[in-house]
Amino acid sequence: MLLPIASPSAAHPAGPYSSHRLFEWAMAVMMLLIALTLALPGDTMERASLKPIADLGFSEGSMAFFFGTVGVLRATALYLNGHINNGMIRPNGANVRAVCAGFGALVMAQLTLALVVDAFRSEAPSFVIPVFGTLTLFEAISCYVARLDAVDRQSRLGKALTALEQVR
Repeated sequence: MLLPIASPSAAHPAGPYSSHRLFEWAMAVMMLLIALTLALPGDTMERASLKPIADLGFSEGSMAFFFGTVGVLRATALYLNGHINNGMIRPNGANVRAVCAGFGALVMAQLTLALVVDAFRSEAPSFVIPVFGTLTLFEAISCYVARLDAVDRQSRLGKALTALEQVR
């Protein structure tokens, strides 16, 4: 028995503009979970694999605040993007998504760089380097795609408004 495939026009629970944003949702949830992990008691940043990042001067509190804020903003923008983003509400969801993805790419690049620098000082590189590097790359791509979404919606909306005005 084959399962039915949802049609492209089927309503998505997070709104019509959120149906192809799985990576962005994953990053938003990951950022929230990282914030929660850093907020737990204990010195998470002093563990061996995270020591280079702590040496950059980031405190657990500031990192938890950053990840939590970006995660909440991103999840909210993704959810509301399909429900209220009609181009007339500022800031629009696609631009908020782009900014959050840009911040995500920046912090993932810093984490990657800290571990790469540490790899030159130690005997072996961390296996997390390719993970953070991949996240950096795909966050940069998400930033680009979100900006394309914002421009595309503006142009479509502008054309639709002009057509509506001509009908009057």
